[in-house]
Amino acid sequence: MSAYEKPSTWGLPESMAENLGKAMEQKPKSNPLVDLMTSLTNTANEIANLESDPNDWPGWIAYLLEALEVEATRDRKEPGFEAMLPLMLQSLERRIQRGKW
Repeated sequence: MSAYEKPSTWGLPESMAENLGKAMEQKPKSNPLVDLMTSLTNTANEIANLESDPNDWPGWIAYLLEALEVEATRDRKEPGFEAMLPLMLQSLERRIQRGKW
């Protein structure tokens, strides 16, 4: 080994170096909620770039809800979608009351 080469184990016991190598090769675990928030933020950016007028957004939001309903009820007999709508309206009303919109 030349003076400039680093040993393969970096001076660690071989089992520890092997475990460290395996850990470094693994992809970091993703957080599904963070992934969903990132995806929704990206989608919101795309919609805002394509339709910059907020007056055009209700139609796209309704389209998104329709697509969610199709996906969510694909494998279920009870859609539960109708129960979600009042909850969504309550969330929107609370946000409006807090002065967020």
